[in-house]
Amino acid sequence: MAENKSSSVEEVLKREKLAKDFEREKKETEKKAIAQAIEKVSKASHAASNSKADVHSSRYITSFDMALSQSRQDMRYYFLNETDYGNRLKQIFQENESLLKKYGINGRKFLEYVRESFERFKKIHGLMPLEPMKPKHFKYVEDSIQELLHMFNQRFGK
Repeated sequence: MAENKSSSVEEVLKREKLAKDFEREKKETEKKAIAQAIEKVSKASHAASNSKADVHSSRYITSFDMALSQSRQDMRYYFLNETDYGNRLKQIFQENESLLKKYGINGRKFLEYVRESFERFKKIHGLMPLEPMKPKHFKYVEDSIQELLHMFNQRFGK
């Protein structure tokens, strides 16, 4: 009986150690993702300053880039790795940045809504869980985002 207790304690200690290792690894990947996002933003801002004067809040561009780079590592956001949907979503986010900022929607919340919208489309049409995103699917997601913004304006706008 004493041996069982000691082995269960060892297992608990192992689990705690693995949990700590997992958290440490997660923090490291987040730091790398943040560094990559900052690098992308600095390159983009340098290129934008040379080509045109486009005024966007760098905080929200950075937040979206960080959310995008972190979510690309998450299996639930597998569709962002396909073709250029991530860039198109970034463009939509930047176009509506003032409204999204007004309603407190950051990059992570925006991408979460996009994922939920795509999941809803797959459920309605009976698609497989890891079905790749196609232009028709993206159009649904895009319309869903526009409808969300319209409803925000209707509900909270003056």
